[in-house]
Amino acid sequence: MAELDAAESEKRQTEQVEMAKEACLCLVSYEKLFVIKLSNLKKQEVDVKDWTCLPPPLFDFELKLPEPDLCPFEFDSKIYMAVSSEPGRLGIARISWPIYEFKFGERRIERAESLDDAPLPFHEAFIANTPGSGDVYFYMESQVKDSSGSYVLCSGSRVWKPLIAPPTVSDSIRYSMFVVDNNLFFSSRERGRGRDTCLARFDPIKENWTTEPASVNNLSNFIKDRLITGDNYGLITYHPHISVSLPGLGSSNYTVCLTNEYVLEPPKEPLDKVFAILVNHQNGRVALYQYLDVCFEGIQPTVAELGRFNLIDLGNGKLCAILSGGLVYSKSNSSVLCFSVFTLSVDFAALQFDSGAPPMERDFLQVTVHRKSVFTMEDCGLTNHMRHAFVWPPTKGGRFQHRTTMS
Repeated sequence: MAELDAAESEKRQTEQVEMAKEACLCLVSYEKLFVIKLSNLKKQEVDVKDWTCLPPPLFDFELKLPEPDLCPFEFDSKIYMAVSSEPGRLGIARISWPIYEFKFGERRIERAESLDDAPLPFHEAFIANTPGSGDVYFYMESQVKDSSGSYVLCSGSRVWKPLIAPPTVSDSIRYSMFVVDNNLFFSSRERGRGRDTCLARFDPIKENWTTEPASVNNLSNFIKDRLITGDNYGLITYHPHISVSLPGLGSSNYTVCLTNEYVLEPPKEPLDKVFAILVNHQNGRVALYQYLDVCFEGIQPTVAELGRFNLIDLGNGKLCAILSGGLVYSKSNSSVLCFSVFTLSVDFAALQFDSGAPPMERDFLQVTVHRKSVFTMEDCGLTNHMRHAFVWPPTKGGRFQHRTTMS
């Protein structure tokens, strides 16, 4: 019996070592973490139209989270997780916001010994790394007086360092944070009015801010003006989810950013689209934009309004886009997970433009789709709103960015 147990233990360790070498997707719901090999996302036939008949994916393993609503971030080539619920939602008073470490090889999540507790809960948070330095930047909506909610976790000292507040910090202002190249941008918006007030850029080297009014900066105008009303539909383009380092583009002042666009009451088209914009990372100006329709082309039926969009950088121009949500017109409580693995390359002939011109729609990216898979999710425990997704092992040169807001 002991020999059988030893053999089973050795077999399990061998499987874990082999799996640790292979790229895996880690999907975080409100209560669990699910792991699936990227290679298990089989390419499906293009003539499959009824996605509701497909079974859920085969997960390699799953873990119950030690606390509900944990948000992952990468630091020092490790995955950590922090509480993102606001204090009132937890139902208890607490002054400690613990950090957990996801130990992939051991298939465990436990309290981190090498990091101090987080200064704030990751409520309404935006998280991004800057690969050039290894530092991780955070913006958390702060309920604490005299705290801007802006922090950096420094790779050298491994301590939480408060950032200088954006110039427009105010109780009446909400922020979105994103990274373009290695520059940190904050977009501020008046509460309740849905109107951008300014775009602020933080220089991590000089540790100073430069700002432009939203009326001047065309990224703010571009996002705002994508709210188009017309014949029974409109478009909402969100601020950049992630910036991608593409081969050959590093010598210019421009960076490719990806986000999603939501179609309100669409006339026979998908509700969510992958959307690429070419942004000047020195000033946040948009030069070109392009719809990447091929990523989720053919998915039927469409996903409901309150879907969740995640983009994962796999490095070297390769990405995975994940769309999760309930089904439109579905009579059951079924939800779907839509995966698209694709590579982007730059069409340099299309990069001829006037830097002062308004944003133009142009196919400046070539898209190669490797796998496109859709699964129904009824009994596995992933909610309609999958909270976060990341890849293991951490991708060299990849961008790791998250937001705990749903948009």
